[in-house]
Amino acid sequence: MTDLDTLWLATLQEIVGRAAHEVKDALNGVHLNLEALRSRSGRAGASMTDTAGFVTSAAEQMESLSARTESLLFLTRSHSTASGPADVAVTLKHLATLLVPATRADGGTLAVEGYQRLAPTAAPAQATRLALAAGLLGLTKDKGAGRCRLDAAAETVVRFSHESAGTWSLDPAVARAVAKHQIRTERSGPDLLIVFPGT
Repeated sequence: MTDLDTLWLATLQEIVGRAAHEVKDALNGVHLNLEALRSRSGRAGASMTDTAGFVTSAAEQMESLSARTESLLFLTRSHSTASGPADVAVTLKHLATLLVPATRADGGTLAVEGYQRLAPTAAPAQATRLALAAGLLGLTKDKGAGRCRLDAAAETVVRFSHESAGTWSLDPAVARAVAKHQIRTERSGPDLLIVFPGT
């Protein structure tokens, strides 16, 4: 196992640990609404009006659960399928799907912006995942409002900032591991920038 593999495994475990409660909540929401729907619809004289709210709520919870499950599957694909070039925006979207609600549940806020357009990089998927995940996890360790913004150009730059305006950095082991794949970190005042090579 390489340093990159070891660091990614530890980071992935932290992501799953943070996201697990929200995934379970969505699953429980689907279950409870379907149970209520089954109970109400089985009553004599039940109408669509009696069950419409449960149908809507179950559908919303199912949509949330599906998105979070898709993100977990994306992030846990094996190294062999994650060793090719990556897309920074797609990776950031999946991380945000898990970490934004987890941060809110922990009493903070996390805004993640700019992942609506593709942002391919020559860096391998596993290094890209590690850099972005470590950045987001570091940003959300302190309560309060964190913000992450992706700007795609010749190089893709992801900016991490926190309302506290305190300076922070990636763990040195993570920074060294991703630097081997031309992913570098820079400072812009108190903000951390992670710069990904273009394709």
